[in-house]
Amino acid sequence: MEDRQENHSPVTAEPSPSVGICVLNWNGWRDTLECVESLRRQDYPNFVIIVLDNHSLNNSAERIRAWAKSNLSETSGFVEYAGKTARGGGEGETEAKLLGVKSPDRLVLICNEENTGFTGGCNSVIDYALNRSHPLDYVFLINNDATLEPDCLSSLMTAAKESGEGIVGAVMFDESGKHPFFNGRISMNRQFFFPLVNWHLPPPETDKDYWPSDCAHGGAMMMRADVLRAIHAATGNYFREGLFMYNEGAELQYHAARSGHHAVIARKAVVYHKNARSSGGTENPIAYYYTERSRLLVANAVLPFGWKVLFHLVNLPLVSARILKNLFRRRPLAAKAILEGLTDGYRGKEGKWRRHDELLLKRAASS
Repeated sequence: MEDRQENHSPVTAEPSPSVGICVLNWNGWRDTLECVESLRRQDYPNFVIIVLDNHSLNNSAERIRAWAKSNLSETSGFVEYAGKTARGGGEGETEAKLLGVKSPDRLVLICNEENTGFTGGCNSVIDYALNRSHPLDYVFLINNDATLEPDCLSSLMTAAKESGEGIVGAVMFDESGKHPFFNGRISMNRQFFFPLVNWHLPPPETDKDYWPSDCAHGGAMMMRADVLRAIHAATGNYFREGLFMYNEGAELQYHAARSGHHAVIARKAVVYHKNARSSGGTENPIAYYYTERSRLLVANAVLPFGWKVLFHLVNLPLVSARILKNLFRRRPLAAKAILEGLTDGYRGKEGKWRRHDELLLKRAASS
């Protein structure tokens, strides 16, 4: 009797979805490189780190370029593009070489021709990620003043697969790791009523590795390519570039939800955030201006009528209190920035603040 042998076809593992990790740099090369080093330690097998230098006033691009040449073990893994070239998807031959480089050694540096803010910078990176000859499956936004646990990206992808959702946010702590910074528990409508609402709600009790959220934090948020394309088809953009910075993530997720795509927070994806280092900290005129203006512009775009009326009734006293607080603390420039942000928000004005460059040059000269 002949022995019967079973023929087993080789099992091919399904390739891991590709992720483009977007890091925006503006004069903050030290934080950016710390973030990049944290990203290189990720245990996820298929990613490309994309650093966009948003027309820094210092030598950030040179510092990042020099670091790459000294630290990446595969020289073909470092690619540099001008902003216009990147937005078109880069160069085919160069992109093909990147495919053969292991993930921790893939670093794309995009040097923007002008400072287009967080919104314009992210849009440039997303254009690059989706227009490449081998488009990326996901784009993960991470603030340059953040670091990640080594399994952060893997945890984000696990939550994406288990939930089936196309937007996944991380759990954020302050840089000490002791204090929660954001976990997505606040609703879309209530987030516009800070500081009257509590952003630091405890995470829900769940056996799952994720929970639903109205708003993942734009400083640590992964988005699937088809979701980004759906938002672009509906609005003509990914982020509204006129916002420049702040609250842009809430509006993007509002449009995503209208297209049937919702957000979840990955319980095991942990990020440590220094908070607003690139804009000079949370209590400076530039941050105050864009915070006030963007809150108004986005609230008018996304809030239902009743919530919108309540927002405007509550917002004026809150803004007045912030102005008085800064005047009391002898910060007249901050108080003036808040007032101008409020005024421009009600006027519907978008784009870079008229005093943005002036204040940045003054700060650079005094540092």
